[in-house]
Amino acid sequence: MLRAAANPVNTIEYAAVMLDRAGRILSCGVPAEKLFGASRAQLVGSWISEFISCFLREGSSPSYGARYLVELCADDTWRRFEAKDAAGRELEVELRLSQMNAGGEEIYILNVRLPEGTADP
Repeated sequence: MLRAAANPVNTIEYAAVMLDRAGRILSCGVPAEKLFGASRAQLVGSWISEFISCFLREGSSPSYGARYLVELCADDTWRRFEAKDAAGRELEVELRLSQMNAGGEEIYILNVRLPEGTADP
């Protein structure tokens, strides 16, 4: 889940977060916990839009969210978004999304990283 940077300080290169088709967090690892300042138990079951603004529109239907996630998977590029951690501290992040099928269910792997030159939270 974590690709560690060559830095001996154990800097996060990116955190991976698994989402369902509606944008709810299914799973994450320690890098996501560190990035968002919350435990796995606090993150799992939460909407990703609670942490990454404008990622999925508030009040949008699950089908709209699913279509938007598929659209974001269309190319393999990093996009910048504004985010906040569990304490409400704002940070800029870059996201890359990919889609996979697990047991007949669509899931999405959201890779999140801090832009180059940004200090770890």
